[in-house]
Amino acid sequence: MQPVAHQHDSEMSATDKLNTVPVSGPKLETALKVLAALPAHLRMRPAAQALALQAYASEAGFEEEFASAALHARVTALAKWTAVHDPDRQSDAKSVLEAAARFSLGDTEPGIGFEAGGFRELVLFIDDLPW
Repeated sequence: MQPVAHQHDSEMSATDKLNTVPVSGPKLETALKVLAALPAHLRMRPAAQALALQAYASEAGFEEEFASAALHARVTALAKWTAVHDPDRQSDAKSVLEAAARFSLGDTEPGIGFEAGGFRELVLFIDDLPW
């Protein structure tokens, strides 16, 4: 998940830069709540989402330059994965959030997202952990 140590920042892809931001399941869950709290007419606007997540990242003490973009990318990747692979939301919500916080973002056909099979395996693995 971490970039290769010898890569210079300017040589890293956007996806690699997003993957350098450490995110926890609870922080990702809060980011989802921040977006859900947006007024209905702003909820589906990426610019409004970005502003809300910038404010949250600042308040939450994220120090990384790309924190709000990383949160936005993970929330979006999670929404894409859920829509296709778990539309009835049968997976354990905590396991899905923990997986979304940890699984590396990648370049997929519809844009930055999670590799579906590997993500599902991580959800199932986390689900089996004795929390």
